[in-house]
Amino acid sequence: MNGSRQPWSRSTGAAWSDGIVAGSGVAGAVLYGTPTRHVIAFAHEGFFVPANSRRPAPQLAEALPSVRDALRAGDDVAAADRVEDALRAQGWDPETLIWTDPLGPVAQLEWEPEVDGWSDYRREVSLIDGGAGVEWKGADGESAGIRIAAVQGEAGVDVELWAEAPQRGRLRLVPVSESGSDASTVLPVDYSDRVRTTSQVTETSLAVHVHAQGQTPDEDAAIGVRVHAQRPMRLHPDGGWDIAVGPEAVRFRVDVGEPAESSIAFEDAGALIGRSALSLGGAHRDDDSLEDIWSAARAGDADAERRVFEIAYAAGRRNIIVSTGELPPTLQGVWQGTWAPAWSADYTLNGNVQLGSLASVLWTGTPELMTSLFRLATRFTEHYRSNARNIFGAAGMMLPARMTTHGHANHFLRDYPHQFWVGNGPWLLRLAVDYILVTGDRSVIDEWLWEYAVEILQFSTEVLGTGGGHLNPSYSPENTPMGHDNPLVMDSTADIAAIRDGLAAGAWLAGLRGDTARADAWTQARQQLPPYQVAADGALAEWSTLWPENVAHRHASQLQGLWYEPDEVLVGELRDAVARAVRNKVEWRAEDPSGPPGNMEMAFGLTSIALAAVAVGDADAAYQCALWLARDHFTPALTTTHDAGAIFNLDASGALPAVAAAMLLGSGSGRISLLPALPDVWPSGRVTGLLARGGVRVSELEWDRGGVRATLELPADSRWLRPDGIVVLLPADGRIEAGTNVTRIDGRSVHIPVTAESAELTFRFTDSA
Repeated sequence: MNGSRQPWSRSTGAAWSDGIVAGSGVAGAVLYGTPTRHVIAFAHEGFFVPANSRRPAPQLAEALPSVRDALRAGDDVAAADRVEDALRAQGWDPETLIWTDPLGPVAQLEWEPEVDGWSDYRREVSLIDGGAGVEWKGADGESAGIRIAAVQGEAGVDVELWAEAPQRGRLRLVPVSESGSDASTVLPVDYSDRVRTTSQVTETSLAVHVHAQGQTPDEDAAIGVRVHAQRPMRLHPDGGWDIAVGPEAVRFRVDVGEPAESSIAFEDAGALIGRSALSLGGAHRDDDSLEDIWSAARAGDADAERRVFEIAYAAGRRNIIVSTGELPPTLQGVWQGTWAPAWSADYTLNGNVQLGSLASVLWTGTPELMTSLFRLATRFTEHYRSNARNIFGAAGMMLPARMTTHGHANHFLRDYPHQFWVGNGPWLLRLAVDYILVTGDRSVIDEWLWEYAVEILQFSTEVLGTGGGHLNPSYSPENTPMGHDNPLVMDSTADIAAIRDGLAAGAWLAGLRGDTARADAWTQARQQLPPYQVAADGALAEWSTLWPENVAHRHASQLQGLWYEPDEVLVGELRDAVARAVRNKVEWRAEDPSGPPGNMEMAFGLTSIALAAVAVGDADAAYQCALWLARDHFTPALTTTHDAGAIFNLDASGALPAVAAAMLLGSGSGRISLLPALPDVWPSGRVTGLLARGGVRVSELEWDRGGVRATLELPADSRWLRPDGIVVLLPADGRIEAGTNVTRIDGRSVHIPVTAESAELTFRFTDSA
């Protein structure tokens, strides 16, 4: 499997978080260990341990007037104290964080062959499907190994043990016992005491059944794993099977949960993965391991850096595709090997999902994967309504900052007042509108989106009204002004930007439905939000009440208005302030670009900065963030980490392809931009399968220092998105050398008519030799 499409690693995986991953979207398998004992840990996308409270959001509406008065007076301490007083009066413990129910492991398969010695260990992760494998040489020089194969959408995987020379060993299926974590920036909770397991061994199957105890009996959860043998196996006296392997391979089917058919029509993972690829001319040899390539990149080798980008782009897309099923990837995808996962391995919706795992799916050829988020979000409609009523005394829907098994906004502390974060609902509207703008699929509007848009924006405007024209209380995930006791403020820039964008998205939807009254009202409400502000150093302020900036923070939430179709104010009169904020964040990261206690904490913070950099044309800053993501957040297993080099986490897998795609293709109303933030260190390259607003597919985009060539597909069923055709913006002045269905507008732009279903363009730059 080696070569340009199948890079390999010579390292072993000491723990599950170091393992290589295979997946079907529904089931996940992590393979780790050494030839003396390999372990495959299994998880299922729907198995969440029901260990935590599902109590509805607290009743805080009656306390809000005094909280608002305190914040108007600039007293964040009094504001937080009054919130805690209200919580205690209702029986809440404000000093105890209620976590979401965590993604749990199910069981692990252990293969312990009789090995005298081994060498030449090799791990390979398929970049063309959901499979993975290891191989090694024994003391006799003969090879042996393990392969895992997965079919997208199936609740299970296939496992193969192979050896060139005969060998015996024990195979057993056992409960997961790991209850530790390598997370240093969060204190994981051990949930193993909530779980009971039973095991069964027969000549044809191994089985483990897991029963997880909930807060109440009706919340209990159960799941099982079963390994099926193709023929009867000999029982091992110490448990499991005594297996002879080689020269014939031994194959097993492993079902994780029930092998019931999904209601989702899954396309083959290979087809999804193959829709987009990035080539930057990165030099490579088949005998270069991933460790060799990454080491050269860290030493500053430009060819190796380009190869790292190529591999990370492919591996990141692959990881997201094979961990997306009925539901989106959690923080840890669909992989788990511990009962103490970092951050509950949940759906963290103040950035991790949107700027991490799902950040690239619309733009790199797989927009149908975004519907997994829509399926998750529409499960808990009544919870969102109770959040709005209980916390703000408002009508409509308020979506929480985190979720797995419920949508109650009950995850908060004084230092993390998530119960007051109002940005998730508008953010969902933006992602849904972009899904429509990319695919042309309007069905989601009547299925669920219009109902959500009306109620999310009803809540947003009502909160603004009861706050006296301010967002009060407000909160910038997850930051605190310098010198303050807690994060509560008025008018965080992130909240302003999210609601401005949500209102713009809602007005567009209202226009499609012919609801001019709502379109006008939402457009007007957008202008009534508090204005953005500029901090003392000239940067876009994180708190529009101009509290002291806290640049030393992993989030960059104040840049939210730049991540999609940029807010016209931010790329207009405040463009320089945005550029300064971007540089501030990059410079702070660069002071110590390593994991905590260094400044390289949280991968998706880099997405936040990079996308804003692209919006203001700062290719150097965008590239620096992309390089950090690719070089420092990908492991030799081609998995990714939350911090540079630490904590198994899928955010960078989605973030890196999203940033690369944004640097190469931008889009907005009636236009697309080719190479909007191309760095000098990418003098030539080729990308396939990028998608753009307007229902445009850039099937191929190729460039060098002399010019650019593009092939576009414009499906007729998306024509309604581009009634005036499409304007294509070029990165430099030049001339059309060849073109089909394109008309020159000026030296840097061409027009494609609405009737065209395809277009080709070869453009030579004026200053090229």
